[in-house]
Amino acid sequence: MIQLAICVCLVWCLIKLIDKDEVLDGFTAIAFVLVPAFILFGGSLLVSQFGLPIQALLIFELAYFFVPLVMLKIMTQFSWMKIIGFSFAVLVANFVSQIVIRLLLA
Repeated sequence: MIQLAICVCLVWCLIKLIDKDEVLDGFTAIAFVLVPAFILFGGSLLVSQFGLPIQALLIFELAYFFVPLVMLKIMTQFSWMKIIGFSFAVLVANFVSQIVIRLLLA
């Protein structure tokens, strides 16, 4: 949960930096992080239930890229480059928050 909170804060800061027209808000940041987190949780249940290798979870980590991509394309009139850049930034924010948590717990 702490990792999700750090990731939401990072994504919210990115929204404030990138979105000058203020089309997106804080609830969008929460949705960009929680929806992929639930997808990842369901994927981890599938991986453990069927005995798949742990590397299969990397496919579910890509939800941090594709969920914002689809949501931004449906919700806004941003250009594809801005949508792809923002989606990649959400994926990077997820990895950064995971690294921060690993360093704090180590």
